[in-house]
Amino acid sequence: MSRALPNPAASPRQRRRSDRPATFRRSLALLLVAAATACAPDAWRPDSRFDAFLDQVQDRCGNLDVGGRRIGANLIQGPDSYFLDLTSRYFHREISRENYADALAGTFSSDPGSAGIRCILAVPRSSDPMPMPAALLQ
Repeated sequence: MSRALPNPAASPRQRRRSDRPATFRRSLALLLVAAATACAPDAWRPDSRFDAFLDQVQDRCGNLDVGGRRIGANLIQGPDSYFLDLTSRYFHREISRENYADALAGTFSSDPGSAGIRCILAVPRSSDPMPMPAALLQ
């Protein structure tokens, strides 16, 4: 059996309609790629050093609050994705101590010098955490 060829006499409007499924699929694929790259660079892969840092924060600061939210129960175990993303950036030295404290305080309506934030800042980070690959930081 021969396959029917598109009618060359079809109006441009009809031809555009037939192109929509391909255009929709391309747009959907681009949207999915954009959404995947918007996540924190280390959000989708294990990082044992960061996990160990979070364990230390949990042990030392878990019972303290940041703006009325308990660090252990609400922010780490909750989990609060913004807190984890921000803390990851702090751990990997992508943001300074001051920027980290200010961001936490602003987000959770706290003081940058609060006991909870001071406690997190007192937990030692690895001396030389492996930097994220440049391609993942974009």
